[in-house]
Amino acid sequence: MEPTYTVLGGDGNQYGPVTAEQLRGWARDGRIASDTQIWRSDSPAWVAASALPELGLAAPVAAAIPAPIHVSTPAQDPELEKRVKNGASWFYTIAVLSLVNSVVAAFGSDWRFFIGLGITQVIDAVAGSMGTAGKAVGLILGLAAAGLLVLFGVFAGKRHAWASIIGGILLALDGLLVALAAFASGEGWLWVSFAFHVWAIFVIFKGFQASRALRG
Repeated sequence: MEPTYTVLGGDGNQYGPVTAEQLRGWARDGRIASDTQIWRSDSPAWVAASALPELGLAAPVAAAIPAPIHVSTPAQDPELEKRVKNGASWFYTIAVLSLVNSVVAAFGSDWRFFIGLGITQVIDAVAGSMGTAGKAVGLILGLAAAGLLVLFGVFAGKRHAWASIIGGILLALDGLLVALAAFASGEGWLWVSFAFHVWAIFVIFKGFQASRALRG
């Protein structure tokens, strides 16, 4: 006696029993898929339709998933990262040297770093003529200016464009102040300080460009 077949439909109902020929007809009509559960009368359990050779239904083929392709993104570009860090480092350098200049001025010395801020040197000169209290105020203002530059450096290093832009503009204005002082006094070391300002602004700008590229 030929086996019969019972189909478990997608609606949860059972259909059959039917003969193999009827079942193949259902398969041709699309009523049975390869994963449809079928119980054959001589089988101990339900099986997928694809497991019954008499139906000729192939098991579903899993779609091939291509292996991930590693693409080097701008955020992984070591050269751009280096430019960002170099730009931020100039804020730190100028901050430290400007603070050293303020400390030295507070102790009455005329020795200065060329790369220090021009505005803090003006403040130190004015404060020095006002006695001990004035020097203390000058030192506090110098510390505040250095802290502001460090803040710009921190955010520029984290790829915040505003830090590079605002910090660069302030350094440009400070460089203009140094250039005016150089014209007025004719002292060569002020031109050296101005040249350092120009170079620092250039490196900061390159860091700004790299930051934009990394952020996409």
